[in-house]
Amino acid sequence: MRSRTVVLALAAAVALAACGGRPIGPTPPPGTDPGGTGTGTPPPPPPQPPTLSVTRIVAFGDSMTQGTTSPVPSLLGLDAGIPSSYPFKLQALETERYAAQAITVLNAGRAGQKAKNDRQRLADVVKEAAPEVVLLLEGANDLNSGETIRQTVDALEDMVRDTQALGITVLIATLPPQRPGQKNSNNAAAVPRINDAIRIMAGKKGATLVDLFSQFPIELIGQDGLHPTDAGYQKFAEIFQAAIAAKWEQAPAPAR
Repeated sequence: MRSRTVVLALAAAVALAACGGRPIGPTPPPGTDPGGTGTGTPPPPPPQPPTLSVTRIVAFGDSMTQGTTSPVPSLLGLDAGIPSSYPFKLQALETERYAAQAITVLNAGRAGQKAKNDRQRLADVVKEAAPEVVLLLEGANDLNSGETIRQTVDALEDMVRDTQALGITVLIATLPPQRPGQKNSNNAAAVPRINDAIRIMAGKKGATLVDLFSQFPIELIGQDGLHPTDAGYQKFAEIFQAAIAAKWEQAPAPAR
């Protein structure tokens, strides 16, 4: 009896070895997922990123657009500017969020410029760059050099009108707060008043308002009382990105 048991065990071992060391079983039907997710179906594809219905943006203004330490750019070869500038940071945010597209943000900021003198420069920039959108942030230098609120806002309105006439959408920003008592912010008390006038003008012209002032902590203004810190420029970029997304972002198509 014992010898018969040994013979049967040896026969079973030989059969198992002949099958590759695995027990014989039924072949799973096509479309199943043995050893995978356990659901019987392949995993879903990764989600697609959202998209924008615009891809070419120009940021126009003074040193708060250019960045406070960058060289004066020429009209040729516009790019996103220096890393401290909000257009550079906005470009990075847009590239990350809209990974399936090539979004371009061009920096047309120039330190020291006033709205009253910049109408032709803006016309030259949009002719060269051919943007779909202009982000307009200007007027602080006018205000701090004695121009009246009316003169400054009238100059901004001229730029909005000219740009819209070319079929370009304008997002116009209110001015950020200034720290009173600093040499570069000698008219800080007038900032809320000019911003009220900018809001009214934007509504009248059908321009999209980007209300930097109401969303910007004064702690992010640097020691000169006027220009943002690096974190402040990042905040600018985030505020502009939110405004752009609210107007032009499109949800990805559902996965098939």
